[in-house]
Amino acid sequence: MKATRIYAPLSLRMEDIDQPSIGSEDVLIKVEACGVCGTDIHIYEGKAGIARYPVIPGHEFSGRIAAAGVEAARHVSIGDRVVIDPTVTCGRCIFCRSGRMHLCLEWSPIGVVRDGAFAEYVKVPVHLAYRIPDRVSFEEAALTEPLSCCIHGWDRLSPRPGFTTAVIGAGPIGLMHIQLARLSGASLIIASEPIRSRRILAEKLGADIVLDPFEEDLCEIVHRETSGVGVDIVIEAVGGARYLEESLKIASRGGKILVFGVAPEEDKVCVSPYGLYRSELTILGSFINPYSMDRAISMIASRRIDVRSLISHVIPLNRLEQALRRELKDSVKVIVKP
Repeated sequence: MKATRIYAPLSLRMEDIDQPSIGSEDVLIKVEACGVCGTDIHIYEGKAGIARYPVIPGHEFSGRIAAAGVEAARHVSIGDRVVIDPTVTCGRCIFCRSGRMHLCLEWSPIGVVRDGAFAEYVKVPVHLAYRIPDRVSFEEAALTEPLSCCIHGWDRLSPRPGFTTAVIGAGPIGLMHIQLARLSGASLIIASEPIRSRRILAEKLGADIVLDPFEEDLCEIVHRETSGVGVDIVIEAVGGARYLEESLKIASRGGKILVFGVAPEEDKVCVSPYGLYRSELTILGSFINPYSMDRAISMIASRRIDVRSLISHVIPLNRLEQALRRELKDSVKVIVKP
């Protein structure tokens, strides 16, 4: 089969390799669509600390079941259309046993630690395969995992209807957060994004005010639109210390900040303990997608969340490196079809 493997930072090769052999509780997936995620780019650039080289990346994927182990065959059928949760956990550590499997001490995700889906076939444990309705395309289904991560973020926020929010970064993740904010009852959504095509999408998908941070001051606009109070919820969807610092400036008293973007590990933020205390601010981390895949599938199938509009490019496997090098013009979400 064809597969694209990263051997070291900036070292990628497309190869002919054997199909993975499966165990009794595994299924073999014929990959139909796999999204290019920021994590894939970080692996390619050598900035994803957990990644183990060499590795076949790709963790946002859908496909058909091509083969099933003896035990797996009790739960699925050959040809089933499925989307995969890439989260492989140990099931033994204190976090797994207390219903917090996403914090697993031995977390080994598909496409990061285990070989992923930038290949024609990939093996996965059967319990990570979710059937998808026929009305959902494989390309749309590939966005289930990132959407499920966003849903977990909103589980953490637990907003009250009528809240105000600012979303910093309107890439695929920020655009999903904008839609979830609208569904959660936001009365005002402000989006900050430097790329024009993404600003247009942000407005289409529900943002009330969209600004270019290189041309306008986010803090000034937030305080103007909220009578100087700030927003109830800030979604930081870029990743980096300066964006969290910006979030702290625009959050209202009693506000919540969701740290969703993946920052470099070495980044540090200077925070005023008094400011946190006096304003009763809540800073929340949000990591991957515990128990939210089914809801993400339902939201995509019902069209409550529009993922189709996020797909800007559909490319073959042999063009993957272009996407990882950020060479595709006006890209929002890139889907690879092996």
